[in-house]
Amino acid sequence: MLDYTDTVTPDDVAGSSGRSFVNPAFRRYAVLVAEPSTYYSFDFGKHLVGAVDIIVQKDDVLQHLPEAEEYVYILGNAVLKNFRIYKVATTLLKACDELAKLWGFKYLVVKAHPDDFDLYLDAGYEVIPCDPLSRNGKKNEVLMVKHI
Repeated sequence: MLDYTDTVTPDDVAGSSGRSFVNPAFRRYAVLVAEPSTYYSFDFGKHLVGAVDIIVQKDDVLQHLPEAEEYVYILGNAVLKNFRIYKVATTLLKACDELAKLWGFKYLVVKAHPDDFDLYLDAGYEVIPCDPLSRNGKKNEVLMVKHI
């Protein structure tokens, strides 16, 4: 588990705490979670405050990723509303960077909603120039990539 007040290291995402959702045999999918630090656990208990799930992909997005055979795709990134001011999502994205490096990948990709552009831009993602994507007729999404 990641304590979002700490610096993210490869040991954090490799499950050094003994509580990891990563299957090391496959290295294809992971769920990274954040829980309140000891300081905040008095008020909130030991509940999850954020999560991000990632999966290794191999599809037509590769045309935008030089020399890549596969990439790590961020399926979802969610943080409880009360914890968004503490940059939990930013810490989770840093953990994604570390895990992708640990797995040996060079790219992270996300389909970002317009409301989330700043989060991903601040984390080093760039917009991939292509047609906006949409899911179920909802807001347009934009493909974004980060080279790590």
